[in-house]
Amino acid sequence: MLFRRAILATVAASSWCALPLAAQDSAHVARAAVQDTLRIAPVALHGFLQVYYRSGDPLIKDGYRLRKADLKFSGEISPVLRWRVAFDAAKLLTLNKTIDASDSSALADAAVDQKTRMLQDAALTYRVNDHLQIDVGQQVVPLSYEGTIPSSKVETIERVLFISERSRAVGLGDVRDLGVSANGFVPWLEYHVGVFNEAGEGAGTTDGNDQKAVIGRFAIKPPMLPGFQIGGSGGFEGGPPVQHRERAGSEIQYQTPRLTLRAESMSARDGLLHRFGWYGLGAVRPAARWQFTARFDSWDRDRTHEASVNDALERQVVGAASYVLDESGARVVLNVIRQSFPVVTTVRSGTILLAAFQAVW
Repeated sequence: MLFRRAILATVAASSWCALPLAAQDSAHVARAAVQDTLRIAPVALHGFLQVYYRSGDPLIKDGYRLRKADLKFSGEISPVLRWRVAFDAAKLLTLNKTIDASDSSALADAAVDQKTRMLQDAALTYRVNDHLQIDVGQQVVPLSYEGTIPSSKVETIERVLFISERSRAVGLGDVRDLGVSANGFVPWLEYHVGVFNEAGEGAGTTDGNDQKAVIGRFAIKPPMLPGFQIGGSGGFEGGPPVQHRERAGSEIQYQTPRLTLRAESMSARDGLLHRFGWYGLGAVRPAARWQFTARFDSWDRDRTHEASVNDALERQVVGAASYVLDESGARVVLNVIRQSFPVVTTVRSGTILLAAFQAVW
């Protein structure tokens, strides 16, 4: 009897000791499961903020403007697959309005202008090999060289006229659309080619036109001429006459740590509208923190009419100076612009001052 009681006591004691151990093991497993669930691949955050003051423009009231507030998130899904999502918080959402034909004061319909959405990039990048990667999603269309330069690296506060002036149709560079593109480098050659919904008009939408836009850009970089490149870009979208799009551009650049010389031209047809622009730019960096830039810019937004500011030839001569404040890259930029419309007399020439403070991280 005593032996039996001893055995039962031993078993009970062993069970009592095992209960906390089992509970500890369960808690450890639960914690490990939570850690696995919360384990997220590193996310990179980059941004660009630019605020400027504009004065002297005969077409725009003097004032401050939050021109850029870019935020870009990116990360790695696998060794060959990456993602990126970018926003421009400075954009103002606008509506495209349709007026009732029977009553000019009545609004018949309204729809969001997709180009004014905050969403910029939303794409996946698949790396095939050292010479080819595929981008799928909303992205910058490969049109013009300056149109593909990040805003923080553009030598002047505003981009050239054929990109920044968007009163008719859409800018000819620095525009985004949904599509698939192939990008890469082979000896002597940088290339970008893609198929998109449109040529930048319908970012973020499903286009109603079955004829998609084919857009591409290439640059030849001879190894025996370091810093030199020459190339071009273009695009084509078929369909009905009002949707027909053509783009054709050329580019040439020589760049060293101290000097940049660049010229581009861009011709476009949007239905019956024919546009053409070109510019020449020189930038000198005499010291690590200083840059001085000069640019001549010509832009004809409608080559068949010269009646008002809406279709007139415009010219700008830009002088720019920028100074990097510290190691963070924060920069103060000053632009003086002489703007003229040599063919029409309804708009006077003006001297415009732009002063910007910007930072990139």
